Amino acid sequence: MSRSVVIPLSRYFAGGLCLRGGSLTSLDLCLWLAAVSGTLALVDEPDESGLTMRDHWITARGDAAPVWIAGPVLLQATGQRGYALLERSFERLAEARVSIGLHGPADAHRLWHGWEATPVSKEDPIDRGVVSGMMLSQAMIEGDPHPVAVKLSAMAAFRSRFSALIYLRALGWMAGAGTPKAWSRTKPGPRVTVTVPIGDLHRALGTDSLAMVGDWNAKCFGPGGRGGPVHEDLATAGIRLKTEWLTGAAGYGTRQVPTGLRITVSTIAGAERRPLPRRPRQSSSSSISASSRP
Repeated sequence: MSRSVVIPLSRYFAGGLCLRGGSLTSLDLCLWLAAVSGTLALVDEPDESGLTMRDHWITARGDAAPVWIAGPVLLQATGQRGYALLERSFERLAEARVSIGLHGPADAHRLWHGWEATPVSKEDPIDRGVVSGMMLSQAMIEGDPHPVAVKLSAMAAFRSRFSALIYLRALGWMAGAGTPKAWSRTKPGPRVTVTVPIGDLHRALGTDSLAMVGDWNAKCFGPGGRGGPVHEDLATAGIRLKTEWLTGAAGYGTRQVPTGLRITVSTIAGAERRPLPRRPRQSSSSSISASSRP
């Protein structure tokens, strides 16, 4: 399937998702977003008790939200030819722990809990999976005036495991997702610059897997931070990335040490633009149904 997959996503989720434990590749995150893509744009109406689907997810024991998952969408979004090729990605999703927010400690959640019965397959192309209700509620575009359009097909092909998180950050920043006051930033729009203190780099870029400047350059930004695999990955999704390390004197001496990272993201002129999918309305009678197939 060659047609690209573009989904709507809350800018708050894009701008605040952080990996807190386990490993998570760009393909894995693409897979999770593809799995929940049918739910993200629902207009969530309250049921007879006055609670919405999001209310039930957030208060559910075990942070578990059962959702219908369309297998063909998983294959199309990830570019994989068979469901067996997705098994390891689902395993990594189950092992990973993530949080939302940049302003301090936050609870960690599992993105993926597993299948209710059997995984999707050729025989059962649509089935129910169990995901984090908290993460799903944060990712939904309900109430977000400026959701972002995520190109899942491009994300799945990223070479660096760190590119997907930085790609989401770029989309969130350009759409106006908030950042801590200690970070200098320009106004939202097609070009945004965010300057991050060195101690906040793990929150700004969504992972604490890389600690030293040399690690970031080797794995993400290239020699001197002037261009590496993450820059190349984001370009394939229509985002130009520029990174510049800032330095300052150490103590009372003259030795210069890294003090921060200036990150500029902008849309590439001529890059494909797709409108966000229309938001289907979820009726109150079916908003929290857990037994009937759509």
